[in-house]
This record gives sequence, C-alpha cells and structure tokens, in this order.
Amino acid sequence: MGQDLRQLLVICIGMVLMLSSGSVLYAKAGLTKVDARILIDISGSMKKNDPQNLRRSALRLLVGLMPDGNRAGVWTFGQYINMQVPLGQIDGTWKKRARKQAGKIHSRGLFTDIEEALRRATKNWDKPGAGYRRDIVLLTDGMVDISKDKARNDASRKRILTKILPQLKNMAARVHTIALSERADHDLMRKLAAETNGWYEQVTDADRLQRVFLRMFEKVSRPDTVPLKDNRFEIDSSIKEVTLLVFRSPGKSKPTMIITPSGKKYGVDDVPAWINWYQDQGYDLLTISKPEPGEWSIQADVDPDNRVMIVTDLKMHTLELPNRLAQGEQFLLIAQFSDKGKKITRRNFLQVVEVKGEYQIEDGLSETYQLRDDGQGADKTAWDGNFNTVLKGGLMPGNGTLVITAEGKTFKRERRQDFVVRTPVAVAITEQSQDGVNGAAITLIPDEKVIRSDSLSPIAWLQAADGSRAGVILVPDGMGGWQAWMDTSAMTGTHKLWVSLSATSQTGNTVQLEIDSGTVQGSAPETVVKPVEKQQEEEPEIAKDEEKIAPSEGGWMPTVMYFAAINLVVIGTGVAGYIFYRRRKNDGLVQLVDAEDDGKEE
Repeated sequence: MGQDLRQLLVICIGMVLMLSSGSVLYAKAGLTKVDARILIDISGSMKKNDPQNLRRSALRLLVGLMPDGNRAGVWTFGQYINMQVPLGQIDGTWKKRARKQAGKIHSRGLFTDIEEALRRATKNWDKPGAGYRRDIVLLTDGMVDISKDKARNDASRKRILTKILPQLKNMAARVHTIALSERADHDLMRKLAAETNGWYEQVTDADRLQRVFLRMFEKVSRPDTVPLKDNRFEIDSSIKEVTLLVFRSPGKSKPTMIITPSGKKYGVDDVPAWINWYQDQGYDLLTISKPEPGEWSIQADVDPDNRVMIVTDLKMHTLELPNRLAQGEQFLLIAQFSDKGKKITRRNFLQVVEVKGEYQIEDGLSETYQLRDDGQGADKTAWDGNFNTVLKGGLMPGNGTLVITAEGKTFKRERRQDFVVRTPVAVAITEQSQDGVNGAAITLIPDEKVIRSDSLSPIAWLQAADGSRAGVILVPDGMGGWQAWMDTSAMTGTHKLWVSLSATSQTGNTVQLEIDSGTVQGSAPETVVKPVEKQQEEEPEIAKDEEKIAPSEGGWMPTVMYFAAINLVVIGTGVAGYIFYRRRKNDGLVQLVDAEDDGKEE
C-alpha cells in the first residue's frame, strides 16, 4: 500500500469516527460534567515521603480548580477508609469545606488498604453515570498492605486486578494514579491507569505534587484555556470568568501582581470584590468575574505550568487523544468551534481563524502542524467547521504534550493534552547455537498497550559496514510476536539489524515505523591480509653508453600469462566459495536474501 493511500485511509477513518459521533466533538460521548473521586494515602510511611504534608496544599489546589457544577468527593485511607470530604456538587460552599478538611490530612495510618478505598469510593457507580464522566485520582506511596500476613496482602492485590479493575472498566471509569515513592507498587499503579485509559505519574519528590495534581485536573476536567506567553494573555468579550494559576518560586519575596488592560494593578492585599484571590504554599489561585476585555499581564516568575482557564460560550473543541500512543502512529487532529452549544459553520468566521498544533517533547524540541478548513491537505471539505491535519512520523518515545491554539480576529483559545509515546515493538537479539552451528535468535514482542498484535507486519534486514543489505525471514511465534534464527558461522564483522513495521494502534490508527534494533555479530574469523614486505632491490649496474637494455627472450607475454593464470585461480576459488556459502545459508532455518528482491517492502 502506497504512502498516499495510507494517509488517505487514516483521514477517512478519522472522519468516519468524528461524523459518527455527532456534529460537534464534545457531543461524542455526551458527557460534559465530571464525577471525580479522590483517594489520598495517609499511611505512616508518608512521614518520610511527604514530611511537609504537601498533600494538603496539592489537594486544595485540585479542589480549587474544579469547575462549579461538577461532582467530587475525597477519601483518605490507611488501615481504615474515611470520607474526608463528602461526595457532593461542587460550588463555593463545597470548596470551602474541602479546603478546610484538606488540613486534616496526616500520616498516622497503620496499613495501606487500596482495595477497600477503591471499593468504598465507587460504591454508587453500579448505576449509569447520568451524563457524568467518571474519574478516580489515587495517590499512594506504598504497596497493598492490609496485614502483617504476606498471603493476605497478595490476595488483596489479586482481587484489585481480577475483580475491582474489571468492574471499573465496566463502569467506564478512568483511574489516574500517583506513586509517591520508589517503593510504591508501580506495576499495579501502571496497570490500573493503562487498563482504564488513565494517567500514571511517579513522583520521587513531594515538592512536585502540586504540579502533578494540576496535570490530573487537566486530565479530569479538560478546561477551556487561553494562551499565556511571557505572562501576558488576551481576554475577549465572550469570556465570563477567568481563573489564574500562578506558581511562586521557593523563597520568592515579591508577591504576585496582576495588571488589567486599563493599567490597574492588584495584589493579594488589594483585591476588588470581583476578584477571589486564594494564596497557598507555592501558588496563587485567582478567580476574576466579568473580566475586562483586552491584554492582561502577571507580575511573577514565568512558569510553564502557569495557566489561564476561562468560562465562555465561545469554545474550541478538539478530538481527545489516548494517554498512550505508539511511536510511528498516524492520527487525525480535529478542531471545531461552538457558540452557546451550537457548532460554528459560518464561512466569514472560519476564514479568519488560524489553528495550529504544536507537539512538544521533554527535551524542549517541538514540531508545529497547521490545521486547515479550506479543503487543502488533510481537510477534505472546505468551510464545514472542521479544522484538520494528520500528525504522523514525528512521535518520539517518552512524555509528550500536544498544544492546539486558535487565533481569530477577536479571540484566542488553547487546549493541551499530555500523553506517553511507547515503542510499539521490543526487539531482542541473543546468541543461540543450533546443532552445533553458531547463530543469532531475533525476537519481536508487540506492546499490546498501544498496538494490536494480530495487525503487526514486520520486515527485517541486516546492514553491513559497507552498506550492503540482506533480508531476514521472520515467522510468527503463535503468541502475537515474531521470531527468526540465522546462521552466523559464515558471517564476518558487525551487522546492524533494522526492522520496518506496519500495524494498527489500539485506537484504530495506522502505525508505520523503522527501528534501528541492535547488531548481529558474525562468528566467522575475518580474513587478515598481511602486507607484503617490500624487498630492497639491488641497484643495477649503470650500462655503458653504447649498451641498450633489451627485453628478455620471449618479450612480455610470459609475464602476462603468469599473472592471468593466478587471477583465474583466485576467481575460481571465490566462485566455489560463494556457491558453498549460499548452500550453507539456505540450509539454515532462516535465509539471508537480497533485500532489493525479496526483503524490501514495495
């Protein structure tokens, strides 16, 4: 299948999924509100892993960010399970109570009963969610620990995986897990998150808890935001409310200040009635009602985790990405706009909106994509309100962020999504002899968290130091993977193994990737050509003037014939050796074939 056809297939699948879900992206699931259950570990080990009780300020940040009209509750767990903040509708009263109760979080629990905490917090989720998305945020620093008896602990952990986890999946609940120590049960935390399309974070320093809870909030609530650059942001007339999150540097003496478009400056000690300013350890959280349109600025340190969240009728909607993507995955990016819940399709609006997607990775590199609604590129229908592009090829393993920004004549919007990119196939090369013949075994194991193993189609080849290639025949192993064995006894030197694969991701997207997978070492001794020592020639006698040097009897022909005979012997030996080499390799379980013929993908 050609590259253009593959890209067209990705676009068509994405468009079908979008159109089948309704006219606007946010209507896809029909779930516009959140029901969040927050579980906080208070076991005794937290005295070491969170000595300053930063769980308190992090929880206050989370509940302060949660939009009104949603639903949430907080449970703490150790030996016993306590409903720290009763489940209820989020409003000013609920937030005030939650902040007060956060101050009671401690580290005196005797055990770590994760199983019972999950069971209690989801007790009323046995019925449909009635328009609510279901999310759990689970923070712990330890293992499943309900007893001094290891067998009881193991049994509890098993019940979490075999009983509670399937129930959570049936409830359509996402579990976002935070492991606050090296000794936490990371395998369990990863599995709970991965199996429910949740988010997993390992935190070794409690000082980062507030920023981790910010990411959990963004996963749970998917807030509307506007871009913040150099501590400046634009507010338009459609925005009814603004929430500013400003992180403060440790030990910073200067207080945070905000400056309105009309030039007025406010601080925590000089707040008008239309600003609600909450200050906590390490951050300021401001809610501004009916903000003045224009450019605002913040006087504080520039921080990549500062945010400007808004309440508005003019919204940008984007297709939500899964939390785990495959390296090489190609997927369709879509953005739409709505006003008071109705999708905008007016051409005079769409023509003046510029939408861009920026893929950012941890080392600071980024790649920008243009989303179009003019019938060009990935966009097949002009001015239908769907801005599209295909993201392909550039995803690198590790954590990444996709930031989609839109700018019109009178407004700006931003949506960001964090995700993890995983290599879709693990390749292992091991030395392995068969019947006394030296060889190498190659194993390809698909990562079923990101690709469907039955869709994997790999091609492999070896590349020698001189650039020549030889194909490797891979066969299915019957368990979703692929394997090969090759005879290396006639190979010399180091050969690089390359694997080119195509597959389908767990979300139905095309995955195309070429991987440098390691090296295979030949076991045949390399031929060492010793340089011929140059013998010192005796200086010939100088001929007398009247003498001439004449050719030997018979002329140059005997010398020519002599070297021709030697070359014939060398060539004959090489041909015979090559035939023997080919037969020997063909007898092996895996053949090396010319990549230009059988091994190269058309």
